[in-house]
Amino acid sequence: MTGNSNESTSNANTRVLSIQSHVVSGYVGNRAATFPLQLLGHEVDVINTVQFSNHTGYNSFRGQRFAAAHVLELFDGLHDNHLDVGYTHLLTGYIGNSENVRAVETIARRLLETNPGLKFVLDPVMGDDGALYVPQELIALYRDVLCPLANMVVPNQFEAELLTGISIRSLDDARRACDKMHELGVPNVVITSSQLQDGGTALLHLVGSELDPESGLKDQFTIAFPRLSGYFTGSGDFFAALMLARHASLAPQFAGHLGSLARACELATATQAGIMEATQTFQQATGVPVPEQLVRGTRPSDMVRGFELRIIPSQSLITNPTKEFVAQRIGENTE
Repeated sequence: MTGNSNESTSNANTRVLSIQSHVVSGYVGNRAATFPLQLLGHEVDVINTVQFSNHTGYNSFRGQRFAAAHVLELFDGLHDNHLDVGYTHLLTGYIGNSENVRAVETIARRLLETNPGLKFVLDPVMGDDGALYVPQELIALYRDVLCPLANMVVPNQFEAELLTGISIRSLDDARRACDKMHELGVPNVVITSSQLQDGGTALLHLVGSELDPESGLKDQFTIAFPRLSGYFTGSGDFFAALMLARHASLAPQFAGHLGSLARACELATATQAGIMEATQTFQQATGVPVPEQLVRGTRPSDMVRGFELRIIPSQSLITNPTKEFVAQRIGENTE
């Protein structure tokens, strides 16, 4: 659904601390998250968990992974100057190792002590398409340590399966996975993209669930959107930022009633679909062939570069998406 003037930018005094990866060239991690958040009216500070020349989908990359001590030192510097006061949101993406998960836990708890109303949006970056690219031990840490602190979690299908132990093949499976994450203490769950057996191969499905912890009422829904071929990287980071931005702006309008998560998903999906379509069009115009089923490390860099998200050239789609998606309610929604 397209946005209107009341939904395009934030009316709230929001300030976000974003902890995730950084690249010199391209759009993943903080490079994919910062601009849309700012464009939608949110102040953003960043702590980088890695700094690479480019993302790891290229043939090679250089740079450093930062230790937990480095991440905590940066936060301590903020604290020393009272710059940690006033954060309304915490956003995390790629963390990479167990020590950094514990560092994020420490930061989240300290921020919650300062502001008990802080909203923590957790993107549990662990893998995709059945491939785990972080240590196995992070699954339990995300599930048992970070999820209970989060206000919103935005896993992809594979990550949702890792967190819940539920194999997601149908909408009912996805709903049960959402319920399992509610049981972990997360009131807002968005499984960002699922390939479902009953949904065909041309579509992916977002499945969301908003829980009112006090009443127990839930709003569960799905949004189907086109599956595009190609090697897109950073789309999850971009979507998580859009979800934070849209939900932060919409929540006051709903005044405690269910529905803000679904509306945020409609707007975020509209922007995401437009940006990815623009990216695919740009890549096709390069004329570089796109062979199927190339694994990381074997993809030609000139091809990969063509799939860098077209965030800046298509920035109007962030504030005013032109596509329209409507959430379809599923299950026994009780409000």
